[in-house]
Amino acid sequence: MLNLAGPTFDLGNVLFAVLQECEHQRLGLLPGEAEARLRETARRKLAEIRESYEEHGGTEGYWRDLEREVLEVALPAYVPVAVEQTRLEKTGYDLWRAGDPLARALFALMGLVIGILILVIPPRILTLESTFAFFMAAAGFLYPEVAKTWHDSRHSRFLNRLIARAEKYQYNSRIHYTSGARMEAELNAMGTKPFPEGKEGTVVDHPSARKDRA
Repeated sequence: MLNLAGPTFDLGNVLFAVLQECEHQRLGLLPGEAEARLRETARRKLAEIRESYEEHGGTEGYWRDLEREVLEVALPAYVPVAVEQTRLEKTGYDLWRAGDPLARALFALMGLVIGILILVIPPRILTLESTFAFFMAAAGFLYPEVAKTWHDSRHSRFLNRLIARAEKYQYNSRIHYTSGARMEAELNAMGTKPFPEGKEGTVVDHPSARKDRA
């Protein structure tokens, strides 16, 4: 994947923009419609980015590769996880009564009971203070926030991994496996691509270009 139109159109940056748009739209989707709407959102965002890419003189070959990576590699991995995250958010993260005040009170009571049992049932853990039971009660009361934070952070880490893998893939393919013929073809395509009025092409200082000038 050889990008000569500028770092804005690197795979990682484009995928970040697509996922950001999908995440924004996902907040208002019902679980049953999330998959189809997310795919539609991704395609619409790619079409929007492509307009800017073509204005910068980008070549068709690179965009075709990039679009395939987003739609056929990243998106199939993202959509099921996004659908599940949407379901969790809509159902209160699978918490009883969605973690409402009554549920919190019960969780706190359960934590208090568990803490007392740990203190009094042999073999007793001598290093624990009597306040341990109240700590367990507080933990039970805050359990809904803990569950929400854990699920949300897990989803964020997944998105970051997708983007990081895309960046690594493009870096490896560009540095190690780009042939001279492919580089020359891309440079020629960039040179013959017409730019809109008032815009100029980016000068690419690549080793193959310097060799031609020598």
